[in-house]
Amino acid sequence: MAISPYQNKQQSEWKSITEELITNYPLSTDEILEISLIAWEKLWGTEVGGTIKLVEVDLPATVIGYFFQKLFSYELSKRYPNEWKGEKEKSDKDLVNIKNPTFSTEMKASGQLGYKIFGNRSYNQQGFNEETTGKDKSGFYITINFYSQTLTLISIGWIDQNDWNSQDSETGQAATLKPEVYTHKLVQINGKYQLKSPISLLNGIGKVSCEKLYKENIFTFEDIINYKGNDKVVINIYNKNKSLLETIKECSLSVTL
Repeated sequence: MAISPYQNKQQSEWKSITEELITNYPLSTDEILEISLIAWEKLWGTEVGGTIKLVEVDLPATVIGYFFQKLFSYELSKRYPNEWKGEKEKSDKDLVNIKNPTFSTEMKASGQLGYKIFGNRSYNQQGFNEETTGKDKSGFYITINFYSQTLTLISIGWIDQNDWNSQDSETGQAATLKPEVYTHKLVQINGKYQLKSPISLLNGIGKVSCEKLYKENIFTFEDIINYKGNDKVVINIYNKNKSLLETIKECSLSVTL
């Protein structure tokens, strides 16, 4: 198992450790974003059976995540054939760094409405480790959240095996990340792609306020960013999410992103 850079460190130190890890990572956040968007576009342009596009097929989120991972690794290995390759062996991470295994990376995708990431069942149960599964579950991760055909969040960071809250039952279907991981060990890669995110993903939105926003023809982040009215509910929600929304707005004005 990889030695955790967070081992014996106070939680107050985690954020700076994460920033250093990402600074030293071979891919910049801009390039991760670029490759993600290429893979996402290719995914929904893929045809099966000769003429049927994936967009026409009701695929489970796990299949979409798998396609995305394969397309991401393909694009990455095409760019850097001597540095990166896709998973080949049971012990391989999803993205294998040929030069330095420390940078080899797992990918996780969640198609639920929200920003949580889920692992396979029993991720942190006793005995679930490199010796029994063939793959080290600690290390770098690139994660994506999506809803339907909309990519809502891309993140990168380091996740340790003990960062997962596993279900008590051996038959449990999912493990969840501890809240502090999202705050201190994963860095969000914001971009123009987030404009199409469902408005319900913003903080401070409940069923009543969501219905209010719909009446104001606000369904996405882009809609609330471009809102010119004076409804107090809308303005209050915007202000609660001002930092994120203005970051996305700035990204949307960039030619490259």
